[in-house]
Amino acid sequence: MKKEPVTSAKFYALNSIDFTQTMFFVQSVQIGIALFSLPRLVSEEAGHSGWIAILIAGSITQLSVLILFVLARRFQDQDVYGIINRLFGRWVGNLLGFCFALYCILIAADVSRSYIEVVQQWLFPVSSKALFFLLLLMPITYCALGGARVLGRFAVLTFFATAWMVLFLIVPLQEIHTDYYQPVFEFEWSGLMRATYKVSASMVGFELMLAIYPFIQNKKKALLATSIGIWSTTLLYLVVVLIAVGFYSQDQIKNIVSPTLTLFKIITLPLAERIEHFGISTWSFLIVSTAATYLWAAGRFVTQLKRWNPAFSTLIFVPLLFLLGVYPRDMQMLTKFEEIGAMIGCVVSLFFPLFLLLVAILFRKRAERRQQEEDSKGVEAS
Repeated sequence: MKKEPVTSAKFYALNSIDFTQTMFFVQSVQIGIALFSLPRLVSEEAGHSGWIAILIAGSITQLSVLILFVLARRFQDQDVYGIINRLFGRWVGNLLGFCFALYCILIAADVSRSYIEVVQQWLFPVSSKALFFLLLLMPITYCALGGARVLGRFAVLTFFATAWMVLFLIVPLQEIHTDYYQPVFEFEWSGLMRATYKVSASMVGFELMLAIYPFIQNKKKALLATSIGIWSTTLLYLVVVLIAVGFYSQDQIKNIVSPTLTLFKIITLPLAERIEHFGISTWSFLIVSTAATYLWAAGRFVTQLKRWNPAFSTLIFVPLLFLLGVYPRDMQMLTKFEEIGAMIGCVVSLFFPLFLLLVAILFRKRAERRQQEEDSKGVEAS
């Protein structure tokens, strides 16, 4: 039996994802390890008014998504690599596509290694980083090999596997001090902008809609599904930061590495004392979902370029993912690695779709002018 081409409409239909999967896909890719330290990050820059930065970042993300969908609807059944090739031609398009694939591997390595660091700090401080990374790489690779449909279904599973953790916030919610929020709008604009940047770096992932867009069943409702996913993430970030800011004083929160995890330490259950350990373990669903999606998106580059089997195309990037993940040897290198990943992630997610859209509009106007010139020459000749 002859296989369908990996860029055909039938191939996309056979591996499609529905409205619910699209919504949870966006949410699971966005929520990563940064949520553990987000209350501290925004408080360091904007104080107790750092929650405002979350609303600003959510609005900026929504605007970027609107631009992304305007671009995607211009090319319909083309993913990000197909769009780049159409705009820039074969050679430049392949070079830009390769850069985007490397970006995906960088983010996957960043997310995975940051999670392993948290696991070592809280659970297994003397274990090997390389061994942990290999163990984490197994489910990541397995999910990525499944393609878009498996990633969509795993995103739904991830939501229901982790959503219950929000209930643990009820305990610290009962002990917040409302005076910690006063005065409400006391901040410096420069600090608020830095806090917005850090929140925006924690919300990257939606740019992968350019990779999965051809696989969405109902493209007319794809924007709605994506928007719901984005604002669900924004709401979660807002709730966590508000509770943390109300629970800790500003002096305390700025000296706690992972305020979100520390909130779980005050919770005690009859059969479990270290609730934060359950939280860290359960968070692996989100890490696997995020890293697997980025790995799959990188593999799509080789699939488009060589028309190779999608699974083989994905496996090509696994060794690179491992090498990048184990490269940071200490906390200082890891911090620098995370800062580079955050900066590149913000640039790619917020500005790359806009850049492609502007190029598409420019080329279209050029084509229309050329067509008008040719038509006018034809009329004069007649």
